[in-house]
Amino acid sequence: MGVHDLRAGVFKLLIAAGTAGCVWGCAELVFPVRPGSPFMEKPGNGLVFGRIAVIRDGEDQLSALPSFPKEFGWVLIQLKSGRKYVTSPLTQNGMFVLDLPAGSYEVSKLMYEERFGFWEGQLLARFTVQPDKLTYLGTWEIQFMNLGPSSPIGGKVLDEQGEASDDLTQTYTGLSRPIAKGLLESAKEGYLSLLRPRTEY
Repeated sequence: MGVHDLRAGVFKLLIAAGTAGCVWGCAELVFPVRPGSPFMEKPGNGLVFGRIAVIRDGEDQLSALPSFPKEFGWVLIQLKSGRKYVTSPLTQNGMFVLDLPAGSYEVSKLMYEERFGFWEGQLLARFTVQPDKLTYLGTWEIQFMNLGPSSPIGGKVLDEQGEASDDLTQTYTGLSRPIAKGLLESAKEGYLSLLRPRTEY
């Protein structure tokens, strides 16, 4: 994922919101760690990693062959401070690594863009960032329940740490540290609404 792709994702998020000001209550933009780069978190921060799987028609849309560019992002709230963070895109192929201040977080909003258009919704989840540690959050599986313009979604978290750790060693550098496990806690039900449909796909 290149810098251009990251900036494009953020730009599209701002356009969708309709303003480049305090869109999410003056949220801070957070970029995922780029593949091929070493893990060098800021002092007092921690790293979290995992995978997002968006399931529709029995297939993970993010890991499928790219017939159309796909991006997935989220809005986070740090529970103690109330600070908001926007990561868009969080991932384009499912895997992600984030460098965040230590603390507990809630995923308050989801953003997903694919061939049908731009979706936004909610599937509440929480996780904890441990200072100076690399923490595995699991695979967050988000499943569409129908194909209408507003779809209920289901959520569950899978523990695939062995596979995820192998992916890390192949994709990133600087992995000479132990991995802690702190699986994300997900609500079972949520929704995604199609905000900007594509007229052609």
